[in-house]
Amino acid sequence: MLRRELELLERETESALITNTIEGIEKGGGLLLVKGEAGTGKSRLLSEVRTRAVQAGFGVTAARSTEFEQDFAFGVVRQLFEELALRADRTARESLWTGAAKQAREAIETISSAGEPGDFAVLHGLYWLTINACQDRPLVLLVDDLQWCDRPSLRYLAYLLPRIETQPVLVAVALRTGEHATDERLLQHIISAPALVELNPKELSAQATATLLEQVMDGEVEEEFAITCHRAAGGNPLLLRELGLTFSAQGLSASDRNAGRVADLGGLAVADLVASRLMALPADCAPLARAVAVLGDRSPLTRAARLAGQDSISRALECAILLEQRGIVRIDEVYGSPTLSFVHPLVRNAVYESLDRADRTTSHHRAAILLRESGSPAEQVAYHLMRIPATMDPVAVTDLRAAAAAAAARGAPESAYVYLRRSLDEAPKDDERRAILLEAGKTALLFDVVTGARLLQEAWEGMGPVERADIAPYLGMAYIYLARPDAGVDIQKSTISGLPATDDDLRKRLQACLLSSSTWYVPGREDIVDCLPELRQLPHADGYGDRLLYCAVAGRNTALGDPSGVLRARETLADDAFVDQADPNGPLACGWWSLAAADDDMSIASLDSAVKRAHVGGSLFTLASVYIHRGYTLLWHGDLAGAEQDGRETIRVGQLNGSAVTRLLGCTVLAEPLIEQGRLDEAERTLAEVGVTATTCPPGPVYLSLTALSRLQRVRGNYETALEIALQAEEACRLYQIQNPAVADWRTLAALALHYLDRDSEARVIADENLDRARRWGAPRTLGRALRVSGLISPERHRIGLFEAAVGVLKDSPAHLEYAKALVDFGAALRKAGHRNDARQPLRQALDLAARCGAVPLSDRASAELAASGARRRRTALTGPGALTPSERRVADLAAHGQTNRQIAQTLFVTPKTVEVHLSNCYRKLSVTSRVQLPGALGAS
Repeated sequence: MLRRELELLERETESALITNTIEGIEKGGGLLLVKGEAGTGKSRLLSEVRTRAVQAGFGVTAARSTEFEQDFAFGVVRQLFEELALRADRTARESLWTGAAKQAREAIETISSAGEPGDFAVLHGLYWLTINACQDRPLVLLVDDLQWCDRPSLRYLAYLLPRIETQPVLVAVALRTGEHATDERLLQHIISAPALVELNPKELSAQATATLLEQVMDGEVEEEFAITCHRAAGGNPLLLRELGLTFSAQGLSASDRNAGRVADLGGLAVADLVASRLMALPADCAPLARAVAVLGDRSPLTRAARLAGQDSISRALECAILLEQRGIVRIDEVYGSPTLSFVHPLVRNAVYESLDRADRTTSHHRAAILLRESGSPAEQVAYHLMRIPATMDPVAVTDLRAAAAAAAARGAPESAYVYLRRSLDEAPKDDERRAILLEAGKTALLFDVVTGARLLQEAWEGMGPVERADIAPYLGMAYIYLARPDAGVDIQKSTISGLPATDDDLRKRLQACLLSSSTWYVPGREDIVDCLPELRQLPHADGYGDRLLYCAVAGRNTALGDPSGVLRARETLADDAFVDQADPNGPLACGWWSLAAADDDMSIASLDSAVKRAHVGGSLFTLASVYIHRGYTLLWHGDLAGAEQDGRETIRVGQLNGSAVTRLLGCTVLAEPLIEQGRLDEAERTLAEVGVTATTCPPGPVYLSLTALSRLQRVRGNYETALEIALQAEEACRLYQIQNPAVADWRTLAALALHYLDRDSEARVIADENLDRARRWGAPRTLGRALRVSGLISPERHRIGLFEAAVGVLKDSPAHLEYAKALVDFGAALRKAGHRNDARQPLRQALDLAARCGAVPLSDRASAELAASGARRRRTALTGPGALTPSERRVADLAAHGQTNRQIAQTLFVTPKTVEVHLSNCYRKLSVTSRVQLPGALGAS
């Protein structure tokens, strides 16, 4: 029997699934998961994936995770793309780094860069690196022992998988069950990918056991011997193979008379079997194997030989060949030099565990010194320092902090934190300890808020007043994420009170952070609001602290429904240098929110620029904030497709950074456009994913989530439930002192619910208050909506006037969806009053606008009203440039200027699939068949 057939015994089902998956890659990518216990042949099935892919002419690259390298930032990613680059010529290698992919180069190569990319920027770059690699042919990424994959690489896979459903990329992974994963949350996110094919190789049957042993032992295997071996090894292919090799090594045949000896040998662990093989080799082979176990897989032969104390490289190579012949290591060549890896993780574990604790410590320390002296990257040195007792190496802190800096530069905060945490164990001096505490705390906030807050609190307590000011904004936000907002406010207030009276700019910076966080996240703090009059009266200035404060004051004013801060916020956000420097999670976000609520078009331009910056150098938390604010702004403008896309991206970012607040707001952003598009079941599921249902509600800032749920229930016709939830939203808004209907429109929802319950007198009281507040705020979207709602619940004699006023207010505003709603209600009121001819024009406009926004229910209502007015039915699908949504128009313009789909996707930070969908819609609406016709079609407007 051929070796390949032998290794795939009783794997016909798995082989067929592999074949089908490989054949389907060109139609779209996904995940192939091989899952099972150690030794069941998972690696062999991955190897079969590689073989089939190579035969099909696909690109293939592979990596293996190890439990010893879980803290090595992007270790698996580097294996994947180093192998890919190694086989490519210079031109092809450079083409991998074109476009956004260059942002990921720091994660793969040890090179200097002009700036440090954030963790999201690296993920985005790695995604485009993958897309670049599959342009000429489909690509298969193989990852063995996924459970030990380092966190940054896991995050890459989690980011990649949802984005390759239309790309020719297959991710094939092997996952060992029963092992503790590096990050269980990320792992579960990965293996829950929609496009998943799962293989579960089982133990071999007694018949297959006999066949396997016949090949391993090169002779006949008698029945009782095979059955006994099968029972002893539990049908595990690896253990059966090791058992057969051990019998052969001892000169024992596979006869029934030797079945009694199976119990003795079969009970041996892999460690004993490996030890027996090493003992049979020359004495200098075992030290080399132990050196590889300490250094890790892919160890250069020269380095392993030095650690093993072997001066002769030729003799070391002879030992390596002997180890390979006995099935212990594998010899590969990298850039023409031999490297050593173990044939299986169980074999490496066996060799490593044969070292006692003292030998392991000594070997790792010697390895650290060896690597340090040879100028190896700091992370390689730190890998070994992490495995020796603290204070053993006098210069460990220097190496560990350098490793942390390198990991941070690669966008791997988890790995950076591990090195910093260990640095603290090295008992650094007070000043250095405080610096490390601060650095570790800020780093931990990116993935573990509990740990980050604890470290920052310790750093804050040990520092002076001015130094505390650097910590307070981070610590305050950490406590907000931990649902301890009052603690965050108290920290910030205490820091401010301790500042020197002369440090005016720093005081303003902290006051801005305090005010911004308390506005949206901290309920019931009257003491914060009390300072507003004083802050509003501050003289105009251009310092950084002044600008932050202008944004924060504008945000608080916006919550209260006071438009007085909007103009100054607009002036502040017009400064690109300031926007580039400010944190999108703090006062800057208040500025965006104020402009968006005021229907100021500048908010979109500023947010679009912020998205670009976040993709180039931002963190996951930074990008989440930008997507949340842009998503709501697009929603309020009526760009439902754009709002939906930003909502989905926010949720994905929340899944990657583990932030419950991010996921809550992301699901709310997504639910709103889904409701307007008539996708009610999907909207309900989206809100339920974060615990927002008719009977449950999570803690935190849920005022926006509750208004979305109330709207959903009203559209479904559940008016009592809609009213009840609207009143819950009122309570949430009262706690957070949010009075502006432009932000949370619970009054609109309550008034409409009461109206549909025939409680119009109560509805009018709420609607009148809503209209008063909308007039005070003055923005067209809010005022137009308030006028329209008042019209709906007013006596018929007043309706047409109120609807007409709403249409007039909204006509020239960016609130296209709200304008369409007002036009429908105006046209319907005219028709019902007998003015059928006058009704048709606003209804046609409403139909066009609703179709452009993608508001299907509203479009259907406009169409029905038009028919009722006696107008001829026409298709609702618009044509011409005016029919394009803002997102479609952006794509069409870029395509008309000659950009390819990939270039457009990178420019707009979307997937190629999104570009394809938008272009398809553009072709249909513009009545063209190719991009070369786009300039003329767009110019026709």
